[in-house]
Order: sequence, then structure tokens, then C-alpha cells
Amino acid sequence: MITMKIRPSSLYTGPKWLTWSLLIIIIFLISCFIYMIYLYIDLKDSKTAGYEETKQQLLKANTLTDISKVETFHGDEAYHVVFGTDDQQDKIIFYPLEGKEKNLTTVNQSEIISKDAIINEWEQQCSDCELVKVTPALVEDNKLWELTYIDASNRYVLDYVSIYDGSRYEQYRLKSMFN
Repeated sequence: MITMKIRPSSLYTGPKWLTWSLLIIIIFLISCFIYMIYLYIDLKDSKTAGYEETKQQLLKANTLTDISKVETFHGDEAYHVVFGTDDQQDKIIFYPLEGKEKNLTTVNQSEIISKDAIINEWEQQCSDCELVKVTPALVEDNKLWELTYIDASNRYVLDYVSIYDGSRYEQYRLKSMFN
């Protein structure tokens, strides 16, 4: 009597194409995930590009002694909006990004309506709205607050009010084409 022992060559007896397909899909998904992380970091860095150079220029020129925050405003021209202190006064400086000569626009914070006061006034006027951000703005040499929000009609609104008295300068309401 002849007996044969059959040994399985592997524990998995499914088709090899399925294994390779799953492996390729997993590698592709991991590659996409790594690329998304890289893009996120790159976009985040480009958003704050030039902030350190602007800070160094203002500190070097003794325009400010301490800088607490830098933001960006894009209007007709792009500006870094620098919040800082000089001679014990809080100031906001609009630092233009274009051109070799920098004509700085300076605002003493003691002379303006505070950001919190503008937000409180806006909340009373637009209770069903969702605030996105509030940024100092410089439009045609007018110093303004730019209030960005979504109103009750689901429109994206850019509202420009005077930084000194809160009066409206201009307003844009953008309606979404795709809901």
C-alpha cells in the first residue's frame, strides 16, 4: 500500500493577483496620505511666508520695539498687518509687500475702536450670522476693519467699516453658485 502525504505549499490558496492588487492599493493610499500631509505643511508655510523678514525689518528700523502678531491683508495691494509696541504705545503698522520703498502706514491703537468692540457691535446688528474673521484693512488710504462673515441668507460677506468710528465704508455680498 502506497501512502502519499500532501503538504500545502502555503496557508493562503487564493489567487495571487488579489494579493498583488491589495498590496498596490495599500501602497497607493499610503503615498496619497503622505502627499496630502506634505501639501498641508507647504500651504501652511506659504501662508505665513515673509512674516519673519517683516518683523526683522521693523525691529531693525526701530519702528517697533516689540511685535505681538502679524496678519496678511489683500486689497488693491497686499500688506502685512503688524501689531506691536513702540514707546509704550500699541500700534498697527501696514507693511506693503510690493516695491522696494516701503511707505508704512501706522495707526495708534488708542485712537481706534477695538476689535472686540467692532465684533460686539456686529453681533448686535447680525445675530443670525457666522463670523469668519476680523482684520485691519487699508483700502485707498482708508484705515478700516474688514469683517468677513456668512449672513442669514448664506452669503459670504466682506464688510469694511472705519477703524475710527465704525461707519460703513463698503460691503460686498457674494452668493454661492453651488449649494
